[in-house]
Amino acid sequence: MFDLLFGGRARARDRAQSQAVVQTLYGAVVQQTRRPEPYVAWGVPDTLDGRYDMLVLHAFVLFRALGRLSQEESKATGVPEGRTEAGGLSQAVFDHMLRDLDTNLREAGVSDMRIGARMKKLTKAFYGRVSSYEAGLKAEEDDATLRDALDRNVYQKVAAPPEGLAALARHVRALAAAADTWTWADLSHGVARYPDPEPTAEPATP
Repeated sequence: MFDLLFGGRARARDRAQSQAVVQTLYGAVVQQTRRPEPYVAWGVPDTLDGRYDMLVLHAFVLFRALGRLSQEESKATGVPEGRTEAGGLSQAVFDHMLRDLDTNLREAGVSDMRIGARMKKLTKAFYGRVSSYEAGLKAEEDDATLRDALDRNVYQKVAAPPEGLAALARHVRALAAAADTWTWADLSHGVARYPDPEPTAEPATP
């Protein structure tokens, strides 16, 4: 179904079902950005930039899971990754995310003349963050790489509270570990179970 989403060959019912899954998965990502813990307990700036970075983190692990499933499907079927069901769903969610960001910018008053440049900047920032977070996760024996990436991106305009930064790094690893267990049966039905942030007794202070 999802590999046909862009090809014009899917039936209207299949397209509607596919789009519903896309919206549900992206809605789960957005819902995570609205949780108070990162802003109250970890010192993440409760700003448009801060919420964008929370969006990126949660979208990152979703795309990471879909990438893993796409690779597995490709190896099993011989279909190129971009034409697999998981690959089609990943592209559909990504495109939906970009449309939502575009809409949010317009609602925030960004002019039509500036939208293209702003979207190009956001897209470039997304890929840069994803690359740095992936490198941080691969450095399993040392969280310094991941913390540096989070400090540079999430806390770029404020001093990161050490305890908040450490908690955020642990949460990113928990997100990735949870995403590693997500199955195609779940994601193809719009189910992505994000772990709860760890409880923190006191709000983080810079």
